[in-house]
Amino acid sequence: MTDTPTPRKELFVWTSPPGTSVPISRSPFRVAIGTPGGLSGNSWRIWTSGQDTYIACRDNFREFKVSLHASGIWRVAFTTEALNQRPELELPDGDRVLQRYTPDKSSRDTAVLAYQIVVLRAGLYLTPDRRQNWPTSVVYVEPPIEPDQMAVLTVAVVPSEAPMRISQGTLGAVIAVLPFGPGRTLQVVATHDSDANVKPLIIQAYNQVPQSFRFVMNEDSVFVVYGNRPEGMPWFSAVRNSDFAAQ
Repeated sequence: MTDTPTPRKELFVWTSPPGTSVPISRSPFRVAIGTPGGLSGNSWRIWTSGQDTYIACRDNFREFKVSLHASGIWRVAFTTEALNQRPELELPDGDRVLQRYTPDKSSRDTAVLAYQIVVLRAGLYLTPDRRQNWPTSVVYVEPPIEPDQMAVLTVAVVPSEAPMRISQGTLGAVIAVLPFGPGRTLQVVATHDSDANVKPLIIQAYNQVPQSFRFVMNEDSVFVVYGNRPEGMPWFSAVRNSDFAAQ
């Protein structure tokens, strides 16, 4: 008779300097799914300014960022700098805002999900030599091993200063807890989950790319997907063309 191993409940996290306390409480906070010596996804910077919080990719996809304003109006928008460099990104109505959303934060007991970064196995495409200019402060979060799993970074506004509790049976960890107004914190939660619901959506979006664009996409090209959960929360994902074209 053999004992059944107990499933792990927490993800491995790499910090610099080693031994840095997790969850991180400093701003700005930088995070990536992957390992320091292996493949990773892109890095994301999360920082606060007063009672406002901003989320942006810092090594690629700098064209847009998420803004969580204390006014209660949150948005995903192209940056002014991006529009100055790439006027074709301007929306038909001249606005640079892709999405405005006003979540209900009135509950004193319920966390409000603000944004998600979804990293499939095909989203792990950056090698260490392509990350040489990354700051050492980037926190790496263990990626899934199984090909049908994905890593998810969820940014949530929590009516508490205590780290959120991870659902029983979920492999995950709270990796950052930042101030977000009186009695609230902005928390970044990393989890592993099945990609069964998300991957078909990305494949569907990929298949809608015109052939003229696919013709010029090389193996290092990256396909970016931006969407919304049923409750209106935006999510982002990126996959390498060479790893995803045959799906």
